Amino acid sequence: MSFQHDQARLIGFLLIALGIVALFKLWWLVPIALLVGGGIAIYRRQRDLGRTAEAVQALLWGVGLALLSLFNLVWPGILVLGGISLLMIGREAVVEQRMWALIGQVLNWNRRPTTPPASNKVQIVERDNE
Repeated sequence: MSFQHDQARLIGFLLIALGIVALFKLWWLVPIALLVGGGIAIYRRQRDLGRTAEAVQALLWGVGLALLSLFNLVWPGILVLGGISLLMIGREAVVEQRMWALIGQVLNWNRRPTTPPASNKVQIVERDNE
């Protein structure tokens, strides 16, 4: 797809989202969506630049603040987010791997686990004759 096509799709989705927000008077969701969108956008940009630590921290704060706003827990939640952020320093790559593993499990929750097919290869082990 071309850049113009991608841009047109994005604008189309934004117009649909704004229409739904206006139709159902969900204006209170706009700041929350902006926090999540901003966190994801910064995550992707920093990740593309190879800055995993900054990417994961941005995602934590963007999505975290959005969730805190949604449940009206901003003040105590900022303290918790700050603590989590400090505990993650130096471990962001591990946190990111676990996050994607968890997302993969959640997305595949309704699928049956598949077992790998049995191998038909024979392994030959040589022994030394003493």
